[in-house]
Amino acid sequence: MRDGNKHVKDTTAWTLSRVFELLHSPANGFSVISPENLLRVVAVLLESINDAPHVAEKVCGAIYYLAQGYEDAGSSSSLLTPCLPGIISQLLKTAERTDGGDSKLRSSAYETLNEVIRSSSIVETSHIISELLPVIMNKLGQTLDLQILSSDDREKQGDLQASLCGVLQVIIQKLGSTDETKPIILQAADPIMILFLRVLACRSSTVHEEAMLAIGALAYASGPEFGKYMPELYKYLEMGLQNFEEYQVCAITTGVFGDICRAMDDKVLPYCDGIISHLIRDLQSAELHRSVKPPIFSCFGDIALAIGEQFLKYIESAITMMQSAAQICAQMNTSDEEFIDYGNQLKCSIFEAYSGILQGFKNSKPEVMLPHAGHLLQFIELVFRERQRDESVTKAAVAVMGDLADALGSNTKILFRDNTFYVDFLGECLQSDDEQLKETANWTQGMIARVMVS
Repeated sequence: MRDGNKHVKDTTAWTLSRVFELLHSPANGFSVISPENLLRVVAVLLESINDAPHVAEKVCGAIYYLAQGYEDAGSSSSLLTPCLPGIISQLLKTAERTDGGDSKLRSSAYETLNEVIRSSSIVETSHIISELLPVIMNKLGQTLDLQILSSDDREKQGDLQASLCGVLQVIIQKLGSTDETKPIILQAADPIMILFLRVLACRSSTVHEEAMLAIGALAYASGPEFGKYMPELYKYLEMGLQNFEEYQVCAITTGVFGDICRAMDDKVLPYCDGIISHLIRDLQSAELHRSVKPPIFSCFGDIALAIGEQFLKYIESAITMMQSAAQICAQMNTSDEEFIDYGNQLKCSIFEAYSGILQGFKNSKPEVMLPHAGHLLQFIELVFRERQRDESVTKAAVAVMGDLADALGSNTKILFRDNTFYVDFLGECLQSDDEQLKETANWTQGMIARVMVS
């Protein structure tokens, strides 16, 4: 890394990142990095990050994979912890470089910072991350006061805001992950949310995505208290759901409303009429990219789970859309790889929607779902009979079958007696090497058995 030839440095840094990616996995018992050489390796990387942008960008990649290797080490202690203040400081300096736009250095530095935070041991690093929080908030605040004289200035502002929102999202998730550190986020929630709302007001699609994802993380950490931000946030949720052209914004906004439902439970009810109207309109639109449809169906499940029997007013519209999508799945071209992936996402989301709705009605009006139970079982059987079945689809199908038996109880006895495919389906799942699938299948088997002896 100290060679006089920049091409040699560039190649060496790239090689190190590949070595760390492939040969540095302490959790699996092997690593080219040892306690003896770690400090020297980090010192060389932090020295080399000051090099030319194309070299520094590769060094960021090496630090990224070095940090990632410690993520699943399964210990509350990480060898990298003593190095974190130096690494974070250098990454922030790198992101501030005047030539940071070259070789995507600035965005690479922030992405690496995200991985360093994500991979750290929260027990050891909470004080480091909590000190970083106001630093990043201040940087985001400064972007709102930048003088914008051209479209190039606007683009640079948007890219920087997106990167900083991304860092805040990771910090919120990290500090929000334990009861001991969550109060740090809750104390800062008001100024954080003010920043996010000001960023959304800038109307940049790139920033809208990142700000929304960070807002979803804040909602998860805040719980029901997040409701106080909804009056101001709602208009941006509506804008996102109506953004057909930049469909990723629409998809992310849909997912974030699902996060908000999980955080607020039935306190989200005042906003459901408007949101569901937009979701139904989105599903009916020929203009909207098909990739947004799976998140919408999953969101139906999140809403139903949050508001329970109050979902009754939306049930017919939602079920009609879900059955229509199930029909599309049945007729889909299975020779096209792209369609197979989309079909898997769609099936998963339909099953997730049914699961949320069944659980939402379980304690008050389970009979509402009885007329739709036969169609659901037919769809599950259709998926079971498919030769190319994705494991995620299998898990979702088995889970919703258990939810059906659990929510409707003895009302499903005749249905399961007449649709015995479930015996083979569960038998197949119980033979799986996937422990989570086996556990779900075992639970579903128990739910159905309880129904059959009732």
